[in-house]
Amino acid sequence: MLRREVARLERARGRGEGRASASVAADVVAPIVTEEVDGLPVRDIAPAPVRPSAPSIAFRDRRAGHVWTEPEAPPFGHPAVDAATGGLRRGVLHDVTPAGAPDMAAATGFALALAGRLLSAAGQGALWLWVRAEMAGREAGEPYGPGLAAFGLDPNRLVAVAAGDTANVLRAAEEGLAARAFAAVLIEPFGDDRRLDLTACRRLSLIADGGRTTGILLRTSGAPGPTSAVTRWRVAAAPSDGGRYPGNPVFAAELTRNRLGSTGTWMMEWRIDEQSFRAPARAPDILPEAESPLAVPLSGRLAAASGDRPPLPARPAGAVLAFPASGR
Repeated sequence: MLRREVARLERARGRGEGRASASVAADVVAPIVTEEVDGLPVRDIAPAPVRPSAPSIAFRDRRAGHVWTEPEAPPFGHPAVDAATGGLRRGVLHDVTPAGAPDMAAATGFALALAGRLLSAAGQGALWLWVRAEMAGREAGEPYGPGLAAFGLDPNRLVAVAAGDTANVLRAAEEGLAARAFAAVLIEPFGDDRRLDLTACRRLSLIADGGRTTGILLRTSGAPGPTSAVTRWRVAAAPSDGGRYPGNPVFAAELTRNRLGSTGTWMMEWRIDEQSFRAPARAPDILPEAESPLAVPLSGRLAAASGDRPPLPARPAGAVLAFPASGR
């Protein structure tokens, strides 16, 4: 089961090993490890040799004995957002959705940034779990180590679970939230599924509160359904301030639900060097409520239409284009 794998990772961390593998092998492992844990494939994107060691007490009453010492609500770093939310509340469920289909990558980046803030508060060696549907990986891409590091997420501390359907995503997420071994649990189902209803969200919220582990529900596809999350974020891509060079990621983030404070819409820049959010230097701190995040202009300018050649003439339907024979 997932808790058994977490126990082994906890033992590896106690020995001071810099990298942890999600394989049960005690010898040298392959560069990429895939195995079945309670019926679900588990992959470690940065495996390393694991040496046998004496067993240690990593779980008490089927739960990890480690207790995180981070603040109850680590700050976002953005003054206006911190004032509205009181910080990123831990031990609860947060909901992140894209503003539209083109913003799937922006929503994923925002959710990873939230997980990065939680791991930063938890300190070095903290583990984090990413449970996602296999289709989500096919559509949005698999985790990329340098990209994760830019959000403050150590790939060596990632336990990635790929599930075949929403039911298995929820089952693995509940296991991770109850384990108390992860600073953050990123939950990514795919598509519209009736099993991800209000009852399922309430189960995730209750388990997160009981285990004091923070869940981030990332809905990269499908219509946003009912939720019991403490906060719900609607995220769109926004222009960065890099000039002629790539700048820090900037998000147009709309807080549409906040059970502990007020809502609002802000431009939030992720400072890669500081691993926290801030208000962009050349953008309004708060967007007008009537302005949709989708109305934010694109970064830079689009490629202009070609001006050095005329457009192709219109051809009748069924016309055949002639090509010169080879050698001419």
